[in-house]
Amino acid sequence: MTTRTDLGVVLVENNVVAQIAASAAKEVDGVIGIWKSPWYRRFMPDNVSGVEVEIAEQEVRVQLALVAEYGTNLSQLALQVQDRVREMVEQMTQLVVVEVNVSIQEIKPKRS
Repeated sequence: MTTRTDLGVVLVENNVVAQIAASAAKEVDGVIGIWKSPWYRRFMPDNVSGVEVEIAEQEVRVQLALVAEYGTNLSQLALQVQDRVREMVEQMTQLVVVEVNVSIQEIKPKRS
C-alpha cells in the first residue's frame, strides 16, 4: 500500500498487513496459531506463512490458514476471526478489507 502525502510517500508492505492479520487472528479465543506447512517450518521459520495478502488500490483480500483448538465451534471461530482481522487491518492501515477467507488446517488439544 502506497500513500502520497505533502511530505512524501508512506509505504506499508504486504507482509506488514499479513502480520497485522496474523496477530488479529491469534487474539480470537480458540485460535492456537497460524498454520505453517512443513516446508515453511523447515526452510523459512520466520516467514508469516499461512497468511496471504493481496492489495489492489485501497482494497485488501486476506487468506488465513489456522490451527484451532480442539472442541471449538469452527464455524463460529472463523466468523470471529474474519471480524477481528477486518477490524484491525482497517484500523491500522485505512485499507478497505473486502474479503477474509479462513481455512482451518489443523486442530490441537486445548492449551494448558
